[in-house]
Amino acid sequence: MQQSREMSSPEHDRGPVEQLGQAPGAEAARLFRTAAQRRDLTGSDLALARAAREEIKQRARRISELVEKVEGLPLTAEECSVLRPPFGRATHLPSPDRPYVHLAVHTGQGGVSVTPVWAAADGGNVVISTVENRIKARATALDPMVALSVPAGVGSQICYEVGGFVKQSPDRERSLIRTLAGLYSKPKVGEQSDGNYTSWDQREQNERLRLEVLAYRVRNELGDDPVSRSAPYVRALAPRFSDDDPDRSPRRGPHDAFWGPDEGYGDDEPELRGARDELAILGVARQGRGDKYRSLSPTYGHLACFDRQGLLRCRQIGFEVIDIEGEARISFLARRGDSDLLRRNPAVAVSVAKYDSGSVWLQSQGVVRLHDDPDLLQEAIRRLESRYSRVHHRLALDLDSPERTAGDHVLVTLSHQRLSSRYRETERSLRSAGTHVK
Repeated sequence: MQQSREMSSPEHDRGPVEQLGQAPGAEAARLFRTAAQRRDLTGSDLALARAAREEIKQRARRISELVEKVEGLPLTAEECSVLRPPFGRATHLPSPDRPYVHLAVHTGQGGVSVTPVWAAADGGNVVISTVENRIKARATALDPMVALSVPAGVGSQICYEVGGFVKQSPDRERSLIRTLAGLYSKPKVGEQSDGNYTSWDQREQNERLRLEVLAYRVRNELGDDPVSRSAPYVRALAPRFSDDDPDRSPRRGPHDAFWGPDEGYGDDEPELRGARDELAILGVARQGRGDKYRSLSPTYGHLACFDRQGLLRCRQIGFEVIDIEGEARISFLARRGDSDLLRRNPAVAVSVAKYDSGSVWLQSQGVVRLHDDPDLLQEAIRRLESRYSRVHHRLALDLDSPERTAGDHVLVTLSHQRLSSRYRETERSLRSAGTHVK
């Protein structure tokens, strides 16, 4: 708790980098949970939530003042160009060619979250829009350290990665989200044919925020050889992961149907239809009623975790869905040298978006499990190389080297998964437009 007070105190005599670089304590994690939006809050619980939200706003203002004083790494012209519409166009090409950014945040005490977002480059920094009190807003107000995975077009194995600090500022006129909506979507909800979510102006009544990411580390893989650059103060930043094991008890949400057995549902029931929709986001399908999954498309995932220094990372990976001990799990390869690190910091999150059917996405948070069974590993490598045309070794998770090279790998699966997803956005947008637009 003392750590949190020190970070939030404007009178503290340490420099801005030291204050931004300090890991938030348990008090920040409590504020993050208390301020979460819940419809059933009344009385004293509602008062506590409002007080926590006000404290988070104050911290966001102080953090933004600190970020203003820190020297970052501006993105290169090539890196900025990835976030601009190609060929001199005013808007991005239709799906599946829109480049979404995957934003990873630290949710406190070693927890992570990652989601795909609309983004643009402004003054050499990445800018993102969100709504007050969303996870992205609360997390970056309490800990400004974030990580971004920026693919060079949907379905491309080429990408770059950013680690940085977030500066929040109000967007009362909603100018940024209007700019992003102009780049990524059509101006009228009724014109949407791919499920892209455009009813933000009618549905979201909370304050809009502009999130600007000041990079302190960039890992560029757009060329033939990976190139990394870092600000000189990176080594002084404090680790974010927790030394304690995270809660390993499975806590399933309302969109978790496809992780469990489907035998209890008929083909005409919504639970099973939802399961199929979410499996499709992952680019896989269940084979019959069994425990086997077949690949439909080489969809990429974006994994949020911590590196050897304990700093947040967001890496593009190849993955499969396999059945382990009766549980359908997202699986991927990692270099064997990272095994101890993953065991020590097992909380990760994976974000996947399927653009050719609209801006639908899925996030799975969970705990990693490592498997040394050679037959299981070889079968996983075979499936991954088939799914990704034998390039998967370049996409395996590597938390040490700035390069991605072939080597000795271990199979990693995501267990105790907590799932959230967004799909059928066209219907939601049209319903919203019919409710609010006169």
